[in-house]
Amino acid sequence: MTRPRRLRLLAAGVVSLVAVAGAATAVARMDPALSTTGPGSVTGTEASAIFSLGGQTYHQVRYADRKELTYSFTLHNDGTFDTTVVGLEPVQHEATLLRLRSLTDSSGEDRFEVGAGDEVDVVLRMLMTDCERLSARAASQIGEIGLRTEGFGGVEHVVTVKLPEQLRTGSAREMFCPRANASTRPPG
Repeated sequence: MTRPRRLRLLAAGVVSLVAVAGAATAVARMDPALSTTGPGSVTGTEASAIFSLGGQTYHQVRYADRKELTYSFTLHNDGTFDTTVVGLEPVQHEATLLRLRSLTDSSGEDRFEVGAGDEVDVVLRMLMTDCERLSARAASQIGEIGLRTEGFGGVEHVVTVKLPEQLRTGSAREMFCPRANASTRPPG
């Protein structure tokens, strides 16, 4: 083989390798396509109800001070590649009455894989707290969560996932908010 021919073949090989590496990098940078379905189910509260208002579905739960609330729903991977959920992304403005704690699969694992085109039943854990900071009948709600994920090639992503329903709770009246007093709770 002549030297110019070898150089052309080498150059073609390098160009092909660069193209493949570029395509792999582009794929790795794509955010996973995650969605949810419900209705969800809750535990850790004495009562809950699902209702629609203005085209939005709400899952109202009764507040129980310093108790854990769990919300179960299904997480779907609508993308082309497997995705590993590695945890919740801390939120900038957390709901006052509902503090996000963890997201696990139904077996309790906080790091789990959702295969391409698959779904996983998940459990979102929250602490119901701080009713003494709000007046009675004030409310907090959560409609989406941020998930930290690892995708193709181990690249990390943060994906915002809309919950199947707006999860909502109201601040308890004084009798059910034991830490409330005249200096902690605004009038209302």
